[in-house]
Amino acid sequence: MRNLIGRLSMAGVLLAASCASREAATPPAASDPGISAPDVVAWVDRPAPPYVEPTPTPTPLPTDARPCRASDLTASPGDVGAAAGTTNIRIDFTNHADTACVLLGYPRVAGVSSDGAVTPLDAAHGSIIGDAPWPAANIEPGETAAVNISGADGCDAAQRGQQQVYPTLRIRLPSGEDLDVSSHGFDTVCGVSVSRFGVPADQQPPQEPAPSPLTAHISAPATAHSSENLTYTVTLHNRSDAAYQLAPCPAYEEYLALPSGVFVHPNYYLNCDTIHEIPAGGAVTYEMRLQLPADLGGTGPAKFGWHLQGAIGPYAAEIMQITN
Repeated sequence: MRNLIGRLSMAGVLLAASCASREAATPPAASDPGISAPDVVAWVDRPAPPYVEPTPTPTPLPTDARPCRASDLTASPGDVGAAAGTTNIRIDFTNHADTACVLLGYPRVAGVSSDGAVTPLDAAHGSIIGDAPWPAANIEPGETAAVNISGADGCDAAQRGQQQVYPTLRIRLPSGEDLDVSSHGFDTVCGVSVSRFGVPADQQPPQEPAPSPLTAHISAPATAHSSENLTYTVTLHNRSDAAYQLAPCPAYEEYLALPSGVFVHPNYYLNCDTIHEIPAGGAVTYEMRLQLPADLGGTGPAKFGWHLQGAIGPYAAEIMQITN
């Protein structure tokens, strides 16, 4: 539904631009290379459930690089944040070596006093930001991994005004080496917890869905009437060099967007009874029927849209004049 909302947000612009004339795409010509003029596949009255966008499953990131050494990294502490009785400091580790390396697991943490005395801190696993807020991954040259070190400011000791702030925090890397960073006033009096090392989300490669190899074209009347059982066609053209399988059978959605509001028709399945694939470079034309309600809330130019379920389309739209 998110992609439909985004398309509807442009409806007003399209309608305003089309008051004087109907914007209609040119249908693919039968003489175009790779495009045939297939018979029309009959419409079927086969309702489909509304589309629910699936939750993406992250692809595991590679963690096969060599372990990072202290000499590979520059450690940079962020500001200490406090909210709802909790505190947190994020420490970034930037790889300035010439090759990738990796940080895996949990760090050990110690406090370093101004006189150089080192006090190991019994850090629990799982910071207030989460046990593993980012996935582990190889750190390429110039990239950064991070860890959260969390505490609190609402324990009895803190309420009595006690503090235990070390000017420096010593981070034990998985390699067994240490890196020292400024604590920026991080108070350990209420205890400490740590997250795993991970690569922050702003550095992870985006996982975009693959674009559909299909394009869609609507061929519809220039004018439609309220209460009409509108008949039109949609041609799906496969621009890839492999056949597009229609299993499971795709479903589609139709809508009309007028200045007075949007009419969204229930989802329907394509007719997959006889056509089971769209050949490479080929096209299939489907008959469509849309029962318009008696009261669309107004007349005039409307954006008429059609798309296959899913965020990647394909999608097609025309401007249609609506009359009573």
